[in-house]
Amino acid sequence: MAASDGGFDIAFEVTGLPTVLNQAIASSHAGGETVIVSIWESEAAIHPNQLVIQERTLKGIIAYRHIYPAVIALMQQGYYRAEDLVTARIALDDVVSQGFEALLADKAQVKILVDPGA
Repeated sequence: MAASDGGFDIAFEVTGLPTVLNQAIASSHAGGETVIVSIWESEAAIHPNQLVIQERTLKGIIAYRHIYPAVIALMQQGYYRAEDLVTARIALDDVVSQGFEALLADKAQVKILVDPGA
């Protein structure tokens, strides 16, 4: 709060950690907004009065919404290649052990492509 001179207009929660969600809410000023971007693997608790008394807003968004045209434009300009976002290619038979379990265990995974014919 001190670093923001009384709170931020908008705080983004991007970790999926309950403690950080509460910190993000608390870091916005009265009338501010907290946006949840992360995908959660567990439940989180908040105290509704953090929102009600300060008239704060809490909303969730999926990060991909409405950004595809901008992403495609950046790719066409050579800022990055789609191939670089694929971190693994697996067979359909391996989708649990090398797909879902890998995504849960290794946050460095970005996109795992499943090839049903492999």
